[in-house]
Amino acid sequence: MSRHTSELKRVSVILNPKAGQGRLLNHWEEVLTALKSGFDDVQVYETTAPGEGASIVKELHSKTDVILAAGGDGTVHEVAEALLSLETEQPAFGILPGGTCNDFSRALGMNQNPVKAAEQINEKKLRQIDVGEFDGQFFTNFWGVGLITHVSESIDPDTKEKYGRLSYYLSAAKSMQTWEPFEISIESEEFQFDGKAAMFLAVNGPFTGGIKPFFPNTDIQDGKLDCLLIEEPSISFIWDVLQNRLSNSSFEGQGYHHFQSSKIQIKTDPQQLIDCDGERGHKTPSVVTCLKQHLSALTGDVSF
Repeated sequence: MSRHTSELKRVSVILNPKAGQGRLLNHWEEVLTALKSGFDDVQVYETTAPGEGASIVKELHSKTDVILAAGGDGTVHEVAEALLSLETEQPAFGILPGGTCNDFSRALGMNQNPVKAAEQINEKKLRQIDVGEFDGQFFTNFWGVGLITHVSESIDPDTKEKYGRLSYYLSAAKSMQTWEPFEISIESEEFQFDGKAAMFLAVNGPFTGGIKPFFPNTDIQDGKLDCLLIEEPSISFIWDVLQNRLSNSSFEGQGYHHFQSSKIQIKTDPQQLIDCDGERGHKTPSVVTCLKQHLSALTGDVSF
């Protein structure tokens, strides 16, 4: 059951003070002032290690109306997944962007200035948004195997901070020199494939590395994941991504396949490490599904 905006009076902020090299802390007093003008009760919980954010969610979810993830994409993923794992009614979810790319905050239309994002949160634009699920795990932005995993593993943190979105594609170009194809079987109502591939992506939000490289018109309320299968990458592919020139029509016939689905079964040989919102640890095979309008989220200036 979704909450009414008039019920949103208590907000709990889970803050990762190290996100974006402490970028949020530079504006924190202004952020707090903004939030206190929109909510009766504002509580802040700082994390010091991975996993603490999830523990805080489990501890306080019944005592608050809104939980805000204040940090980068890792913080957002951890807090959102903890909320989605609750068996009771969930507080509303929101984001104060403080990382390098802030991909899902962009999907929600949040201003990348955290003070302005806090002002957007005060407007209490509550909407039901899609989330992805696989093997009992949740994701808000993307699920991928192959090249996307190699890219995220090879990014140097200092390069990421210095070059931001470009670092993802510099790493992609480097990874393409050593990538190894793998056998993949994809089964869905809309698409079937058996053969060699370099990468498979199932995305909920349109942003990867801070830009919209693949699916600029992704709808996070339609109950579908946008899926991209790349059979063999090329330098021209990376260039098109960097120039934002990929479109649905440009995929087909060039070793790229695009489709939408609410349920996809993926098997690979050999097993592939899964990148889920930048987090790695699980391996194929998997069944990936889209849970339509499953999360109540505070959104910014974006058309839904």
